[in-house]
Amino acid sequence: MNSNDLDLLKNELVGFINSLNRGKFDYLPALKGVTKIGKNINLGFNCYVIKCLYMLDEWDNLNTSLKDDWVNYINSFQSINKNFPRNSFVDNNYIKFYNHGITAENLKFFTKNILNYVGFNYESKKIYLDSSIRAETKQAISTLKQINKKNRDLYLEFPKTENELNSFLNALNWEKPWSAGAQFASLCVFADTQLQEKENELCKRVLINFVDNLVDSDSGFYFKGNMPTNQEIINGTMKIITGLDWINHQIHYPEKIIDQCLKFNINSEGCDIVDIVYVLYKCSLITDYKKKDIDNYFDIVLFEIMKHYLKGDKGFSYFIDKSQTHYYGLKITTGMNTADIHGTTLLLWAISMIDNFKHGSNRFNILKP
Repeated sequence: MNSNDLDLLKNELVGFINSLNRGKFDYLPALKGVTKIGKNINLGFNCYVIKCLYMLDEWDNLNTSLKDDWVNYINSFQSINKNFPRNSFVDNNYIKFYNHGITAENLKFFTKNILNYVGFNYESKKIYLDSSIRAETKQAISTLKQINKKNRDLYLEFPKTENELNSFLNALNWEKPWSAGAQFASLCVFADTQLQEKENELCKRVLINFVDNLVDSDSGFYFKGNMPTNQEIINGTMKIITGLDWINHQIHYPEKIIDQCLKFNINSEGCDIVDIVYVLYKCSLITDYKKKDIDNYFDIVLFEIMKHYLKGDKGFSYFIDKSQTHYYGLKITTGMNTADIHGTTLLLWAISMIDNFKHGSNRFNILKP
């Protein structure tokens, strides 16, 4: 893609974001096929929209009153719901549909609970919900931080002491680093944004010590046990590196990670694409190793990304020819061939990193997730 193509894309994506808007802070997750659930949950979609406006360099063009109102709207989701850590960001409609809707996810958890009685060890519905709320909280806090704003009330009910942190981190399944890495990244965000200096430094020291001992010196990746699948290890490493960015700790073996990533075929889902781009991009910022190979690899990635672009919609779909269907276990669309906010957020982010890598361009702002 040349400079003119990217400028045109930038303008078209602004139009796509606007086309999802149904009211002041009411955004649909996709242009078509949106379910009742998709029409009634808002926190996550608003975070995606703000991130897109930031990347497109449109956020600063909004009037101050609108920006302040939007920040207040995001902060209005902070909750003292006794079922979650105090001041979590909770979309009450998400909770309502999650707990009471008849969904495939609920049927799946019902089956898992039965199997757990006979010796299996599946994740419970409550654990999944707690993890989802923690992820939503992390996303809301990091989104506000991206636009130089703060959450209204400090979120402090997370592991902070050395014993709490080590207990929490060691209890995670690091043979599945995608999920475990996401929890690590959340702690890094909370430590950086919510704690006073003394607590902040203690928390960061424990997190750094943990990840220093976790890293596999042969591959450069972050896991325990046997090497996970390519998808699992790349997405898990991406989560860890986002966390390292928040606590200002360098990637341990960037050149080894680059070697491994360049061997992997590109998967077609939005998360998989942006995760490998992010990992390579962040590694390339601290070493000149195989820059030409990364450049060629990114050409292939761009070709794959554009398979997700729907010219008529002026946006990206999460899957090729299919919108994102779920948001933390809830079905938000029927999966029509249409652009969606999740796919657009991820693939715009990937393009912004590739554009900066290839051209040194500041055409797009780059997220700190």
